[in-house]
Amino acid sequence: MVGMSLMAGASPMLMTMAISPAEAAKRAENFGVAETAAVVFAATYEGKTDLPEDTDTCVSRLREGTANAYSVRCTVGSGKYVQSVTRAFRLAVPDEGLDGGNETDTSRKFAYETPTRFSGTQCPIYDTWGVNGFNDLNYAALGGACIPHDGWNQTKYQFSHPDNWLYDINNRNGWGSHPDY
Repeated sequence: MVGMSLMAGASPMLMTMAISPAEAAKRAENFGVAETAAVVFAATYEGKTDLPEDTDTCVSRLREGTANAYSVRCTVGSGKYVQSVTRAFRLAVPDEGLDGGNETDTSRKFAYETPTRFSGTQCPIYDTWGVNGFNDLNYAALGGACIPHDGWNQTKYQFSHPDNWLYDINNRNGWGSHPDY
């Protein structure tokens, strides 16, 4: 009798303990689906110029104070089993206006036309300006032309001479007009 009354009092607690692993498993499953959806969504639009389109599961938003950076929030489940995941991604910057804001002097002539877009890759030692085939082979894969040796950093830029440049890199990265330009 005493045992049965103890069992009756403990039943709700035992029931909660028995169902907790199943609830945790359902939440974990929904989290996994949401995570997968967010990663696939971000990978689909990362580096592309197309604006992201919302799906039934995922909603994207332009991140405040950024250019071309978005966040996507994917939600799966219902009730107390809802799980959400947020991921960030960045669209490609359109080609127009990507020459570093060069203040070009049209009276100065260079052997090659300045690329409209630079990647984050430095030009290799064997092709220090990328004009001997490196950019032709790798432009699409890298998302732009390689950065010439004279434009790798501000120090190299300042100690270079425009007469030795193969194309115009004046004011690269907003470093200002070169003193010898």
